[in-house]
Amino acid sequence: MMKKLIAIIFLNILLVSNVNAGYGKGELKLTESAVRGFYKYITDPKGSPGIAKPLRMVVSHNGSYVHWFYCAYSNCVSDGDSQLVRICERKQANPCSTFAVGRSVKWKNGINQGGKSASFKKSMSLDEVKEKLTNLGFYEPNNIKKKSKSNTSNYINKKKYSLKDERSIALQWEGYSDLIAGTIKFDEKNYQGTLKLPLPNNDGTCNGSYTLQEGGNGVWQMTCTNNTGASGTLKWDGSGGVTGIGRDYKNKKLKFTVSKKS
Repeated sequence: MMKKLIAIIFLNILLVSNVNAGYGKGELKLTESAVRGFYKYITDPKGSPGIAKPLRMVVSHNGSYVHWFYCAYSNCVSDGDSQLVRICERKQANPCSTFAVGRSVKWKNGINQGGKSASFKKSMSLDEVKEKLTNLGFYEPNNIKKKSKSNTSNYINKKKYSLKDERSIALQWEGYSDLIAGTIKFDEKNYQGTLKLPLPNNDGTCNGSYTLQEGGNGVWQMTCTNNTGASGTLKWDGSGGVTGIGRDYKNKKLKFTVSKKS
């Protein structure tokens, strides 16, 4: 009897661990087609209106291919991810891991903290999904538009350069009652840079990075010494002024303005 009980306990542990064995880890950037696949998975996984529920979705490690299971019944129980991973890896040449369970993103990339901030709703629009995936560090918006030579912006040229500077910043962060005003230091080289921002009330310091694209668009992310962090998008005009939006790990909104060149 005791041996049988031990065997049952061991089998249960094995089954539970198999369900969570394939959660992805590390940096992951989804392609446009993969983001649209994820949007379909959370909003209409069966491909036609009904009560179908998303169960699990896996993604290739290069971020280009997704595959999922759904349930078209009122009561559903999710199986493990092993079968999904095998299907995904048969379809293309890259390894695959679990990206989402239900409508919650499980992949750990150092920015995604899970919980409410990683949960999506069926009612979300594609743009809302893209914004949230950007804030979680899984998507980089590509708003680059090809322009003729006569209409090429002089805002960013393709010459290599480096720049160090310190500018004033005004930051509104949900949870802080007052506007955060201070200075931001940045070290930029070839349209990629690092930044450092002190927080008020002795809450610590935030360190991060950003990448600029043609046309003045970009993405940013930062981690702070008080166990928080945030990420989002930014817009830089030709005179050096910057505006940005994003969300922190607890899904609280941020927006900021950096002063122009003096």
